[in-house]
Order: sequence, then structure tokens, then C-alpha cells
Amino acid sequence: MAFQSLIPVSDITTLALITTVFGAIATYAATRAIYLLYLHPLSRFPGPRLAAVSNLWYAYHWLSGRWPWAIESVLRRYGPGPVRIAPNELAFFTPQAFTDIYAPQHKGLEVFVKTDFQNRGKDLGGLIWEEDPVRHRSVARQIAPAFSSRFLRSLEPVVHEHMDYFVTRMKEFASDHRTIGVPLVAWTNWLALDMAADLALNEKMYQMRDMKDSINLDVMLSFNSFATVLQVFKRFPLITPLQYLFAPFGKITLFAQMEKATRNTVMKRVDRRGHTEHPDYFDFILPVGAPVPTDKGEFYHVGSLALQVMFAGWGPMGDLFYGALLLLLENPETHRILIRRIRDAFSNYEDIKPGSELTSLSYLHACIEETLRMLPSNNTGLPRISPGTMVDGQYIPKGTHVQSSIWALARHPFYFHQPLRFQPQRWLPTSHTLYDPAFASDHLKSLYPFSLGPRVCMGREIAWTQAKLFLAKVLWSFDVVKVEGQRVDLERDLLHYGFFEKPEVYVRFLPVPR
Repeated sequence: MAFQSLIPVSDITTLALITTVFGAIATYAATRAIYLLYLHPLSRFPGPRLAAVSNLWYAYHWLSGRWPWAIESVLRRYGPGPVRIAPNELAFFTPQAFTDIYAPQHKGLEVFVKTDFQNRGKDLGGLIWEEDPVRHRSVARQIAPAFSSRFLRSLEPVVHEHMDYFVTRMKEFASDHRTIGVPLVAWTNWLALDMAADLALNEKMYQMRDMKDSINLDVMLSFNSFATVLQVFKRFPLITPLQYLFAPFGKITLFAQMEKATRNTVMKRVDRRGHTEHPDYFDFILPVGAPVPTDKGEFYHVGSLALQVMFAGWGPMGDLFYGALLLLLENPETHRILIRRIRDAFSNYEDIKPGSELTSLSYLHACIEETLRMLPSNNTGLPRISPGTMVDGQYIPKGTHVQSSIWALARHPFYFHQPLRFQPQRWLPTSHTLYDPAFASDHLKSLYPFSLGPRVCMGREIAWTQAKLFLAKVLWSFDVVKVEGQRVDLERDLLHYGFFEKPEVYVRFLPVPR
């Protein structure tokens, strides 16, 4: 009592208040943890305990850049059924789950609605980020004709132009004995985005010519990991302001430059309607005769849609060009077989075009299929919201976030024989001379690298055309070799945030004497 009398009453009150507050917080945290672990509707599903009671597990693995591998690991450990990866989120990987989540539709609208995972604010919407099924369907119907087989044939000269320029540039480097090798990540990015910008907006970026990233590409590469930070911090609203500590401050001014460049590009493209060098996707985003948006928000929406279409043509194609060449270089026998097939099929470079022998080269097709299996682009899990229905034989409560890992499916030995090896023969028809019955049980029809359902990638046909032309023209023209002394391991060095961050590899393109 004598000791207490020495402490002012106000201090005792403050101490009691602090004790009460912390006690209440501790009680709430313990009560919530017990609820999430034992009473929550998802408590019956296995998974890491930390993931069940907090988003910390989710955040750590996303911010590490190794999300696809982390999901694969927990699905292997706790699967094959759904695994709880966050308090209100489940991950799947089976073929049936993928079909159950992404294929169902009602009157053309997806049943499992897109989450706010990719919401970038400002009501950007469009195709990639649009959450509202009705608005997404409206935009998809508007630009779907741009990806019809008939319209794509009119775009083939543009694809050839950029592929041929890439080949020309590689020949120039081969003749320059000062050049040790060509950085593959940079050049496949430049090729893919130069072509995507031309196809989308008749925009000439000249990255291959200038050997320099455009502002758009610089922004995408610089803010790839920060986009993941923004996505993760949505789950921690009390500390959201801290997300800006992770921004690449040295690149902040690029945002304003990119917005200005995009606005100018779209304005110029609007003025050129009906007078462009060739058809492009913008013909369907804002057709000739359609009123030009006067509202700033509507004009911004048009620009955002054009930008999304352009970048959708860059990311996956850059990955595919890079991945196919690197995987071939790491598998010399497969590389040798493909070279022989291509060079035997074409006597002249000019003969390499869609509709020619290119269509019948099943081994080329198989190599691309295998690249898409080993390096799929849609590794975010494509999260959706359950309407309260069955997924892979399990009832998933309404409001639960669900996602499916194509990465885990493609690498699981139950579905694919020797899943971590580049084996194009698994995709060959039984009548092919290189068909191997060891792969007869592979679940080839279970992989959907372009997704499926109402949000299936509309650019899959032109993606196949670009991939076949790229490999055929490059491997017909060059012996491609990796510069010695490099220790690149995709399994170790590859990272994934919004999209892949690929380890740079230097290669040499040696012209084939004719």
C-alpha cells in the first residue's frame, strides 16, 4: 500500500487502460484464431496453420517471388483436395477443379466472379482487370472480332515484319565480331512488345532498332514486384500506407511519362482512324464513326483498354519466345530434331508462313505445347469467388475465394510422366515416328494455358501463329548457341510477381550457310 501511494492516480489509470486494451487485443486475437482454426466454414480443409489464421503466409510467399512453387509445395503436402492458403481462400490443382471453377457460365456470364486481386483502381476495367461480369462480357463482345481467324489473316504481314526484323538484327550482330552474345530476355521482350504495340495501336516503338526499353516496358519491368506489394497489402488495410515504402522511388517519374505517352498515342490513333498503315485491334476498341469520348474518364477507359490489349500480347509472348529457345538450348537432342524438321520442311526463308508446311510440323507444335506446360503465364491462380457450389466433389461455401494452380498441375507426376523434363514427344500423335508410349497416360487435355470459359484468352490463335513463326524463322536461319560460362537454372533463378522475372541469358545467333 505504501508503494502504491507513491504512484500518481493518473498513472495508475493510464496503466490500467493500457493493460485493458492489450488484454482485449490478445483476447480478440486468441478468440479469432480459435474460430478460424476450428469453427470457420473452411476449418475442415487442410493447410498451413499460419495460413488459416492470418494472411501472413500468403503475403510472405507472394512477396518472395516464389508463389507458384509455394502453392505447388502445399498442394503436394496437403492435397490432392483443396488446401487452405488464407483464412478465406482455397487452392486447387486438379483438372476437374479447373473446369469447375472457370468453365461454368449462365447466360454468357461466369458463375465464379473474379476477385479484386488485380484491381488497379480508377475503374480501369477493360478485359484483364474488369471484375463485373456484365461489363467484361460487353467489352469482350466488342473486341472479339479483332481475334477472328479472318481478321488475324490481315495482321500476318505485321507479324512477319517484326519477325524478319529480329532475324535481320541477329545477322548484324553475328557479323560484328565484337559482340560476344545477345541478351535473350531483352531481345525477346523488345520483339514481343514492338509487335504487340503495332498490332494493337499501329504504334512503332522501335525498341529492337534502338536497343532500348520503351517507357511502357521500363514501367512494367520496374513496377512488377511493386504491383504484387499493392495486391498483398489489400489484405492488411490497417497498414496499407506502408506499401509505398516498397515503391521503386527512382522510377516514380516514369508513371507520369507513361501516362502522357499513352494519352498522346491514343489521341494520335483516334485522329488516324481509317488512315492507318494496316488494320489493328484499336479498329474495334473505337471504330471509325464511333463518337470520340469527350469525358476524361471515358477517354481514359479507352486508353486503358488499348494498353491492356497491348500488354496482353507482350508478356505471354515474351515468355514463350524466351522459354522455348532456352529450353531447347538445355535439351540438345530435342533442339537438333526440331532444327532438322524445320530445315527439311522449307527450302526458302520466304516459304515460312502460316498455312504452309508450318501447319503440318507436329514436332514444332509439340515443342510449343511443352514450353507452355513448363512455363505457363497464368500463375497467379486466377482467383474467383465461389457462389456456393461444388468444386471437384467438395461443397465450397459462398463467398470463399478459390484459385487453381496450373503450375502445380503441370508439374505433378500423377498427371505427367517426368514432369520436370522438357519432353515434347508427350504431345505427339501415336502415328508420329517419335511418339513414345511412356507418355501415353499424360493428361494432355487437362491443361488450359489460355484458361477457359467466358474469360478465355481471345489472343490464343495469334499467339500460336507468332510462336510457330518465331521458332521456324529463327531456327531455319541460325544455329543458336548459349555463351559458355553461364550458370542459369530456371528452377532456381526464375521469379514470379505479376509476371515472370527471368534470368538473363546470353546467346549467339550463328547464320546457317546456304
